[in-house]
Amino acid sequence: MKINKGVVSVQSFHYDVEAPTVDAKTDLNINIEHPDLKDESGEPLKEDEGKILQVVVPFEIHLKDAPFKVSGLIGQVVQPVGFQGEIEDLDAKEVQQLSRPVVEYIETLTYQVTSVTLNHGVSLNFNNNPEIKPEDK
Repeated sequence: MKINKGVVSVQSFHYDVEAPTVDAKTDLNINIEHPDLKDESGEPLKEDEGKILQVVVPFEIHLKDAPFKVSGLIGQVVQPVGFQGEIEDLDAKEVQQLSRPVVEYIETLTYQVTSVTLNHGVSLNFNNNPEIKPEDK
């Protein structure tokens, strides 16, 4: 699937010191919405090439035995070329393809911040997670 992509937008990203003994947590919620976006003149954006969608990923992650947790909200506007259906029509593979750039941003930010705070980067890898699905509204 060809996808026109907007910039990835970091609404929030938090790094917090956490006791390694605290239970591990990996909450990564993929939300896909059809936003009501307008152009400069206030007109709805044209969706001739495909429906314009917004991928929003709130997350909270504390790895087993890690001395930190990360949380935040990151998103991106995308346009799957040729897709005019409903969000519910997207299959798991398509959802994963649409959300992958946002998830990669979470992985990259976590690695970069832990490189500074822990003197070694910690890699998150959500690449092979077939359970990423859009949240029910």
